[in-house]
Amino acid sequence: MKALVLSGGSGTRPRPRPSAGSCAAPAGQSAPAAGKPVLFDVLEGIADTGILDVGIVLGEGAEEIRAAVGDGTRFGVSVTYLPQHRSPDPARSLRSARDWLGEDDFVTYPGDTFVPGGIGEHLEEFRTHRPAAQAVPDHPGVYFFTEAVHRAVESATPTGGGPGAAGFGDLLRWLADQGLEVATGAPATGADDTRTDTSTDTRTDTFSATVTDTAVDHGRPRTCS
Repeated sequence: MKALVLSGGSGTRPRPRPSAGSCAAPAGQSAPAAGKPVLFDVLEGIADTGILDVGIVLGEGAEEIRAAVGDGTRFGVSVTYLPQHRSPDPARSLRSARDWLGEDDFVTYPGDTFVPGGIGEHLEEFRTHRPAAQAVPDHPGVYFFTEAVHRAVESATPTGGGPGAAGFGDLLRWLADQGLEVATGAPATGADDTRTDTSTDTRTDTFSATVTDTAVDHGRPRTCS
C-alpha cells in the first residue's frame, strides 16, 4: 500500500493552517494546530496508518516542499518526489506516478486537506472489501484505489467532453461503467448500503450523488477552512 500526496500548486505548499476555530474537529478527535503546515499532518497521519511509501506530486512551490519535507524520515515515511510541470489534475498526477505506483493499491491525499481522526478506519474498510475505488466522505481528493484506476486514467474522458484531463469524478464514473465497485466509504448504516455495485441498477442514484457531491473537481481541493 502506498500514498500519493497531491501537493502541486501554491495552495498545497507548506503553510500555516487556519485556526482551530475555523476547522473544528468532532469531539474526541484532534483539530489542526495553528502555525503547523497541513502537509506535515498529512504525512504524519499517513505514517500512523502504517503506510510508509509516500510519493509527493510536485508542481509550483516544489523547492519549498522538498526543503521542508526532505526524505520524510522526520515524519516516519519514505518520500519519493514526482515532478509535474502542468496543472496537478488527477489524471495527470496519476499518470506521472504510474511507474512508482506499479500494481500496488494506494490512497490519494491532497497536501492541504486535514481529515479529523485520520484515515485509518477508512483504510481498514478498503482492505476488508477492496473495491476498485473508495472515497473518504466530505474530503474531495482523498480516495483509495486498486490498480484498476490506471485503466480509467487512460480511458476516461472529462465531463462534458471538453479539453483537459479527467477529474476524479470522471475516473470513478469510468470504473463504475465497467461494472467495478466504487464505495462511498461512509460508515455503514445497514447491509451494504454504502457500497456501489454497478452490476445492479439499484445503486445508480447513490453513485451519481456521491460523485456529484464529493468527487468532482479536485483541481481546487477542499481544505478544512
